[in-house]
Amino acid sequence: MNKKEKYLQEANEYIPSAAQTLSKYPGQYVIGVSPVAIARGKGAYLWDIEGDKYLDMILALGPMVFGYVNERIDRTVKEQIDKGTIYSLPSEHELTLAKLLKEAVPCAEMSRFLMNGNEATTGAVRLARHITKRDHVAKCGYHGFQDWSICTKEGRNTGIPDVLKTLTHDFIYNDINSLEKIFFDYPGQIAAVILEPASAEKPTDNFLEKVKEIAHHHGAILIFDEMVTGFRWSLGGAQEYFGVIPDIACFGKAVSGGYPLSIIAGKAEYMKRMDEIFVSTTFGGFTLGLVAAIETITMMREFGNVHSYMHNLGDYFISSANKISVKYDVPFEFMGFGPHPLMKITIKDDHTNRLLKTFVYQEMNKVGILFSSSILIGYIHQKLEIDWILKELDKIFKIIKEAGDYKNLETFLEGRIVTPRSVRTTP
Repeated sequence: MNKKEKYLQEANEYIPSAAQTLSKYPGQYVIGVSPVAIARGKGAYLWDIEGDKYLDMILALGPMVFGYVNERIDRTVKEQIDKGTIYSLPSEHELTLAKLLKEAVPCAEMSRFLMNGNEATTGAVRLARHITKRDHVAKCGYHGFQDWSICTKEGRNTGIPDVLKTLTHDFIYNDINSLEKIFFDYPGQIAAVILEPASAEKPTDNFLEKVKEIAHHHGAILIFDEMVTGFRWSLGGAQEYFGVIPDIACFGKAVSGGYPLSIIAGKAEYMKRMDEIFVSTTFGGFTLGLVAAIETITMMREFGNVHSYMHNLGDYFISSANKISVKYDVPFEFMGFGPHPLMKITIKDDHTNRLLKTFVYQEMNKVGILFSSSILIGYIHQKLEIDWILKELDKIFKIIKEAGDYKNLETFLEGRIVTPRSVRTTP
């Protein structure tokens, strides 16, 4: 039994699913091939518990724009550790960051600070419900594991009272009629429209503008979940990038360089009413996240080209990867935006889809690339590293093409096939 196998066996005895985040569950990768736990990181690279080095194309699910162990961000945090991590009253850094956010983010006239994305989106929705005196929410995309959000997701919504599932309604990105139908079906009952302003698809036919217009026409609050897009698409997030300003927005991930922080930011007329609801947590205002965010924003301003660099590098990857896919006529499509490319497998059969994904992950892992269908480009990444990935992708797609029947790829697997992205069923 090697070190990875021993670790995984023991971790499963002490930690449900051996991880804290669905995207990090061992079963989401190739058990037997992929790394299972990380010992350290530096720049764009990670070293696992066996000492193997990997180019990281996931960046801890997005926060590490400037890479692991960034000298400037970590120095700022270390200096703050000597002064304290949390106090009995607010720290001065809260005002400093709130002022920076107002300068950088179009909607951020006022801000509140929490620790994770679940808290931020839930606080924003609660505020919208209070302001409108309505209960229902229209949502598009993923907004955290809390009841109001995950209740509509089959495979992940057990343990949630059925009554709550009647209050949240999904609409489809770039399908404005699907949003209008919700308002038609629940007239005068929708408190908030919350969505990720961009993910795999690019908005078409003024979709975001129409969402805002419809929400406001019906008296609902427009909330942008910018956990992924914030401080990635541009300094001011997707709202600045697309020129569509929400009433309230939620941020995290890229804003604080790997230190925990989430933000509810919005127009003062709404944010002033936060005092009328209860959103409170002991570690809100955690100083290490605050100073990391201040330094991160400072660096983004100072360097100037952070976001254009990520857009250009990621767009280059998307375009080049699609050319390789066409070259071999394999069922892969690369889409999304430069800072967040996505790999889509265009086969609907679930087993075959996961088989293809497993083979790609396996071959990337074997050469030292930590790869996922959801790719996060950072300022820390270099073009030569993207070229390396493209070179390996060419080899992988060639093998897939030559395999003929995709089921033949099972003979090439050296580990377990990746599991579906849903909550597992315990025997």
